[in-house]
Amino acid sequence: MKKYFILFLITLSITAQKVSAQLDMAFISDFSVISGNPINRLTWTVANNQGAISIYIERCTNGNDFKTVAVLMATEKFGSENYIYADTAASPDRVMYRLRMLSKNQHTFYSRIFITQPNITSDQNINILGNPVKDKISFNFTSKSEQQAGIRIYNVYGIPLVNEKIHCLKGNNLITIPLTTEFAPGIYVIEINNSVQKLTAQFIKQ
Repeated sequence: MKKYFILFLITLSITAQKVSAQLDMAFISDFSVISGNPINRLTWTVANNQGAISIYIERCTNGNDFKTVAVLMATEKFGSENYIYADTAASPDRVMYRLRMLSKNQHTFYSRIFITQPNITSDQNINILGNPVKDKISFNFTSKSEQQAGIRIYNVYGIPLVNEKIHCLKGNNLITIPLTTEFAPGIYVIEINNSVQKLTAQFIKQ
């Protein structure tokens, strides 16, 4: 009887250790970047924050090499925690970001890579009206000529949720597109493409 009781205690201890390890398994979610001039605003969430030690913000400008630009120490909050970092790296080219997190059990976790869009001059820009938006997105832009243009809206994973054609007039155009239930709260990229120009902008869906 004593033998079985000892085995039961050992099994219970192993189970408790596994549950504790799962609770301390921190990971990164909802990583996104809002591109601005001259600041790029990075936001993310750490689940099981009590298991994290530090978060390294890494940036790449040449498409190959990531370099650490800042290190944030994890807070002492238990459960989920939100983080924000402002990077002042303005660049005419695309900038890639990722996060590297070190956990208390000495494991390293990486976020997905987020690529910012190139800066666009003011005369070739999409102006989002009322950003963040709710059930529709309204925007205006300037077309160099009267022509057909394609409009696409992508989520942060690069999946197009809207793909349609519009007729543009020469000069300023005001467009409104309803947002379906596919658009969960988050960050999206809208793209206008015609034969002579390609415009992009980011917006936030509440």
